Amino acid sequence: MKRAKIQKIMITLVLLAIFIIVITPLLWAISMSFDRSATTSLPPFSLWPHKPSMFNYTASFKMINLMQYFKNTVIIVAINTTLAVLFSMMCGFAFAKLKFVGKKFWFIFMLAVMMVPFESRLVPLYLQYRNWKLLNTWWPLILGQFAYVYGTFFARSYIGSIPDSLAESVYIDGGSEWRVFWSVIVPLSKPIMSTLAILQIISNWNAYLWPLVVIKDYSKQMISVGVAMFNAQQESFYYGPRMAVSVMSAIPLTILYLILQKHIVASIAVSGIKQ
Repeated sequence: MKRAKIQKIMITLVLLAIFIIVITPLLWAISMSFDRSATTSLPPFSLWPHKPSMFNYTASFKMINLMQYFKNTVIIVAINTTLAVLFSMMCGFAFAKLKFVGKKFWFIFMLAVMMVPFESRLVPLYLQYRNWKLLNTWWPLILGQFAYVYGTFFARSYIGSIPDSLAESVYIDGGSEWRVFWSVIVPLSKPIMSTLAILQIISNWNAYLWPLVVIKDYSKQMISVGVAMFNAQQESFYYGPRMAVSVMSAIPLTILYLILQKHIVASIAVSGIKQ
């Protein structure tokens, strides 16, 4: 018993130390975002602002069009999440319940696509969208969401566990596959749909590389790229405004996480993907 208690205490102390190491820079960043003295120089380390002020926030709004980046990101996240979840459910239903030629082959082919890193496809995709004259638009960010391979894989696994007798009852009443999908599959698949939606929101909100490559106009850019470009363009002494922009850009996703914390943890447990 004593040994178990000692091990529990040691694990608690280690986790507490890790937590302090992780949370301290975040608290310092928040402190500097409210510190007037952090505008032109890096103040000494403190978890409380030396000169509390909202100056860095008002100044950052003049330096960067943050609201435009927020607007662009929310639009893209909403469109991509809707498309990804919808088509993942459709494809998952087809692979799980329907019969068609080459079903096993196409599913294995889909799994093979999951193993190909995005970086290896970046240049061909860029050339493709350039030939289609779609660069510097939101289309390259949207079109790829019609084929959410991870979502299709998880949707197929979940839909496969739904009894076939429910679908058969719809067929007996003269219903089609579409009726089965909307009347049976979708209502019973809310847990996996929530999981896919959460993963898509997190992934699209944090997207950086692909938007950076295909979009040149800052007014169309995503918030992750906009904040990175702001930090890259500013001189090294603008610590306060930098921290203010970083804090504001993280607020929406932080609120979402606090509201949907249980669902996010469950989605990571179900999918095995941490984004």
